[in-house]
Amino acid sequence: MKFILMFLVFLFGALQPFQAGMNARMGAQLGDRFQAGFMNGFVNVCLLMLVLFVLWRGFPSLAAFRGAPWWAYLAGAIGAGIVVVQLSAAPVLGAGLLVCFFVAGQVFGSLTADTFGLVGYTVRAPSLLRIAAFGLIVAGVVLATLSNESASSEPETSEGVVES
Repeated sequence: MKFILMFLVFLFGALQPFQAGMNARMGAQLGDRFQAGFMNGFVNVCLLMLVLFVLWRGFPSLAAFRGAPWWAYLAGAIGAGIVVVQLSAAPVLGAGLLVCFFVAGQVFGSLTADTFGLVGYTVRAPSLLRIAAFGLIVAGVVLATLSNESASSEPETSEGVVES
């Protein structure tokens, strides 16, 4: 089961830049990135409702909702924030830089959550290997950013071909 989950995480991670581009295209089509974000959320809710109806387990109790920590309700806000930021950033940064910065942020957040045992994670002290891995990711972000800046500053001919 663990390997299936690892594969699914990898698969949906690979789909993430496509989602960002699709959302950005929808924003351009609709003329408003927030309306595109709404469409993303609407489709999300519709699919989750379908899954809930197929796997029906009954309604949660009101006491279960009351027992949840206040910060657990912020997960939906984070999801909406991710969609809005990606809608704004994808056309400007491109898929490569978008994902580089997103992954760096994810790894930083993961190290923070594990180190301090935040939001229900087990405390895991940051090892030298994890810190080194984060350092390599930051180095990758720097290289990708520099590469992107140098590519955008190269002169182009009227046909879009770089002159040598």
